[in-house]
Amino acid sequence: MDTAELKNRIKDGTLSGVYLFCGEEEYLSRYYSRELISAVGDDSPFAVFNNLSYDGEDVDFAAIKEATKSPPMMSDYKLVVWRHADLTSLTEAECEALSEIAELVNEGGYAVVVLVATATGVEFGTPKKPSAFISRFDKKINVLRYDKSSENQLYSWLKKHFDKEGLAVTLDTVKTLVFRSGRSMEVLANEVKKLSALAHARGKGQLTPSDVIEAASTTPESDTYALSNAINDRNKEKAYDALMDMKHRRVEPQIIVGMMSRSFSELLSVALLLDDGRGSQDIESILKINPYRLKHAISAAKKYTTARLLEIVDTLAKIDAESKFGGVAGYTMIELFISQNL
Repeated sequence: MDTAELKNRIKDGTLSGVYLFCGEEEYLSRYYSRELISAVGDDSPFAVFNNLSYDGEDVDFAAIKEATKSPPMMSDYKLVVWRHADLTSLTEAECEALSEIAELVNEGGYAVVVLVATATGVEFGTPKKPSAFISRFDKKINVLRYDKSSENQLYSWLKKHFDKEGLAVTLDTVKTLVFRSGRSMEVLANEVKKLSALAHARGKGQLTPSDVIEAASTTPESDTYALSNAINDRNKEKAYDALMDMKHRRVEPQIIVGMMSRSFSELLSVALLLDDGRGSQDIESILKINPYRLKHAISAAKKYTTARLLEIVDTLAKIDAESKFGGVAGYTMIELFISQNL
């Protein structure tokens, strides 16, 4: 199932079924699960009997099954929600219980069972070789998977959110926000609220990159992403921008060197596996890299070549020792490295 089909079901009121919301982008997983739960809705005095909610990594399928057996009271639907589920190590008995729940729900036509998994709570496998879980349940339950959004998807998503706030933004503005605050939709949603409140308080109808730089938060994760993105693109300008921002916030030089070392070491590992004749699926399995990141890593590894990456990793090891002295000299070494290697 995809989001479009989910929206059609909500619009048509054909809601009965077992739904699994999962994937790395937990914000979207939670958002669309809330949309479905809201559509079911029941604010009657019988809601205590018709709306059941649970939390925890270990799903009690027996409790869900028992809840779906009895019909709703004075309502079209009975809603059963389980949040923060981890389905990566289900026993055969648990898998069988989930299958039985799906059958009961389909037969009854009144139950809506919603499972909201953690970001790593479902193993998907690959398109050509799905995991055992996906192979078994993809046709039995409604699986809605939300992967990390691409940059362009984030830009479009951010613009829509600012539009709702009545604020005009340019592409440069949303790019600056993603660059500064990272790619977590949870973080970005909070930044949109903060920046919008600031703009409204100042009586402004448009947000500029300067507003973002002034008020948007940065995180270590976003620092790593910005620098890693620049390395993968082999873009000196982006790398200098990321470095200057971290330097302004007094991020220790050795921490920055560590970020670069991890990025280049990963690219070297990818390059060596490519040289060994390994395909993307093998590399993903060996290095435990998600498909989105691996795609960019493979492209970047080819830009640098294996021989060059070996030299770069060796250079970074030497810089790491020198950068432990800190201060301006540490930043200067990093700037020199960027100019010579990107």
